[in-house]
Amino acid sequence: MGLDKLSRLSLTAVARELAIHPFDLIRILVAEKRLPETLRFEPGDVETIRRIGSIETWWTEETARCEDDVAERGLLRDLSAQLVERGIVGLNSTRLDNVLRGLETGEQLVVRALVQQMVSMGQLKSRHTPRGLHVSVVEGREYAVADLAEGGDVPTELAEIWA
Repeated sequence: MGLDKLSRLSLTAVARELAIHPFDLIRILVAEKRLPETLRFEPGDVETIRRIGSIETWWTEETARCEDDVAERGLLRDLSAQLVERGIVGLNSTRLDNVLRGLETGEQLVVRALVQQMVSMGQLKSRHTPRGLHVSVVEGREYAVADLAEGGDVPTELAEIWA
């Protein structure tokens, strides 16, 4: 076995580096017709997969976060701001896991609940794609989502998440 074979990455190692489930990595590779026979990857493949899979980390140390005395409401405002600022409206959607990536586990649970409630309220829509579940703001509802981001009144259905 050559040294080059030892430096190749496993499917699990690549998925871990991308912060996605190995199944989602396979889904992306199959959708792009790039699934390697050996399921081994070069280190440079990670960034290529990140790009073709539209994998982003929305929550970093540099991500602006609003200050709110209710942490969950702050997450709602931050999520709404990110959706609006990134132009995630209508057909311009993002992977659901992008809106979670970088958050602590408890925060991920809150954001997932907020997304689900916003979908049921008709503010967001979700759709399955060959690359995974995507979400976007419903066209015409971007103003309501922007209002949430800017500190507007929170609908009762959303406030019930932290009540």
